[in-house]
Amino acid sequence: MVLDGDVFDVPIRKDIVHRVVRWQLAKRQQGTHSTKTISEVSGTGRKPYKQKGTGRARHGTLRGPQFRGGATMHGPKPRSHAIKLQKKVRRLGLKIALSARTAEGKLLVFEDLEVPSHKTKNIVQYIRQMDDTKKVLLVDGGDIDKKLKLATQNLHYVNVLPSIGLNVYSILQHDTLVMTRAAINRIVERMHTPINR
Repeated sequence: MVLDGDVFDVPIRKDIVHRVVRWQLAKRQQGTHSTKTISEVSGTGRKPYKQKGTGRARHGTLRGPQFRGGATMHGPKPRSHAIKLQKKVRRLGLKIALSARTAEGKLLVFEDLEVPSHKTKNIVQYIRQMDDTKKVLLVDGGDIDKKLKLATQNLHYVNVLPSIGLNVYSILQHDTLVMTRAAINRIVERMHTPINR
């Protein structure tokens, strides 16, 4: 198959890939961390002892940050960790990742990803036939075939994605990329659609 040079043969730029991966990982962070401030922490609001005459430091509450069981000051609160990245940079990142795998000769194009049965041993045999392959990413054009899903779900070194879910981080995590003809056509089409501003 003749691959589109605009998508599969662009100059490799590590800085762009780094930015896209940082954006992806920051975006998927849950950000559910939370600490209690002085108004949320459990305990009485009573003044522990009188202001003057005890010889001790003056306190209005025992739930300040300096006490055991007290509040946390300036601690983390639930928030989004996502950073912004322009659409054209994200798109370029995916092109670079695909180009890198193509240049290494680690991009394989199949007519389709149909398997005869849902047995895992079939997939294991296919992977063994590939030279120095440790981790494989299978990309299909449309929805993933049910048999293929069942055959690969127990293998930690084989992952399956639809073409719409293809991303830079997944490509970098796998040393071999296996795509169907339909998936390649869809990716090229996606890369050539104008960006909505």
